Amino acid sequence: MGKGKDLFGHYNDLGKEKGPGSEECTYAGVLFQALLILGERKTFELLEEADLTGKKLALEYADDQKGDTPTPKSVVLV
Repeated sequence: MGKGKDLFGHYNDLGKEKGPGSEECTYAGVLFQALLILGERKTFELLEEADLTGKKLALEYADDQKGDTPTPKSVVLV
């Protein structure tokens, strides 16, 4: 789990460095949402898998959501 935690910290630091509106900041937000949805262990495991396969984590939304603020239903690798 050490590598996943390090990756999370790296992406979070990049997001802070680049600032709001940047791709890095947006991805740091996705990772934070993943923590809320999946918990630390699963998020860090997915980050390690993403690093090995050259993918990223993404939020998945239900097609039938109502309202202005959609809520993610899961986290996937893309």
